[in-house]
Amino acid sequence: MKVLHVTNYFRGTHRHVGGAEQACYRTARMLSDGGHEVAVATKRFDAGSVTEKMPFPVHPLPVLEDYVPKGFSLYAEAVKWYAFQYDPLARSSFRRLLRKEKPDVVHFHNFQFLTFSLVRETFRQGIPLCLSVYDYWLFCPKAMLLLPDNSFCAEAHGTRCLQCLPKSFSSLQKRLLGVRREVFDSCFDLVDRFVVLSGHSAGVLKRYGINGEKIRVVPLTLPIEYADGEADAAAPDVARNSILFAGWLNDRKGVHIAIDAMRYVRKAVPDAVLYVIGGRAKFSGEYERKFQSLIEEHKLRDCVVFLGHQPPRVVQQYLRKIGVLVIPEQYENMSPLIMVEAMLLGKPVVASNLGGIPEFITEGETGFLADAYSPEEFGRKVVRLLTDPSLAAAVGGAARKFIQEKCDSGRIARETLQLYEEMRKGRHGYN
Repeated sequence: MKVLHVTNYFRGTHRHVGGAEQACYRTARMLSDGGHEVAVATKRFDAGSVTEKMPFPVHPLPVLEDYVPKGFSLYAEAVKWYAFQYDPLARSSFRRLLRKEKPDVVHFHNFQFLTFSLVRETFRQGIPLCLSVYDYWLFCPKAMLLLPDNSFCAEAHGTRCLQCLPKSFSSLQKRLLGVRREVFDSCFDLVDRFVVLSGHSAGVLKRYGINGEKIRVVPLTLPIEYADGEADAAAPDVARNSILFAGWLNDRKGVHIAIDAMRYVRKAVPDAVLYVIGGRAKFSGEYERKFQSLIEEHKLRDCVVFLGHQPPRVVQQYLRKIGVLVIPEQYENMSPLIMVEAMLLGKPVVASNLGGIPEFITEGETGFLADAYSPEEFGRKVVRLLTDPSLAAAVGGAARKFIQEKCDSGRIARETLQLYEEMRKGRHGYN
């Protein structure tokens, strides 16, 4: 089978690589290692960022932002993010790529800046397509489906979203939000299958109105590249009582909770250090000022170390050495990729009791769950793990065994190929 993956960014060609990009890479590797033909379509490569030789072709596509002054490119992306899901440059290049590659299936991942015009082109050429959902951008411009009072937003996108968004260019936001649902829903009708990472997320899509027969739950595959030995080099020394946060520095990842929790951790474990790996998110200046003020107010400068955005191999190096991973997600996340990685490495995790996370963590057995908005509870459970090495070892061992079974790459590969065959049969009617 020949599969074309579509993603905004891709490992080894872009600096912007987070969980969704890693998931795309691992799915492509899984299929390629299994003997299937794979290709990837992504945005134009970042200068000097081609760092890996891939076992399959990776095709760069131009987008409108490539041809506007740099100062305007962020705003062009913002307009796409809100509702303007058409890019003639990307679509025309993608049309040629589809005719050249002739894939049996097109698998879309995070593709906001390439736009839904690629979905329309795939459908127009009669090729079955699926869409992996890694967050809730498809239904919410903040990708969180979370109201200001931290309750779940059941109404999804519309002009009501203005209450949750930055106040800049609000008049333009209102116009874009007024058409967002209509634009997106018209494209959802063209998708053969939606792929989610947890049963909880399947329920979110059903509540939105997606036909349940089009939704498939396929967990993340294990990080198969770990077998490549890419993290053999030793990471820098870390503190004896070390905690790691890894994720984008935006409000939905909740680094402010991890930082605030250090107030409570340091009372019980004075030498504890929180390492923060994460790149700056677009339009997050106000949020960054918020967590920096926490550091100053509570005198945490000496116990919070910012490492910036790091490539996957460095994240893996730190994961192998730290004592506890914290995942303070602020919305009903499906299943954070960093959680799967930590569990595979036998590291104990303290994560938000939200979304699909409880499908992976059983309290006190394969990890610990905390109130997403309670730094004190996060701190208390981190302290418990740091001060009881036997408990941390037992929890880490149980987590490793659980995740090896739940996210077994062989089983995930079979389920993914079954999904593709199901799509092809449904579209072309063959037996």
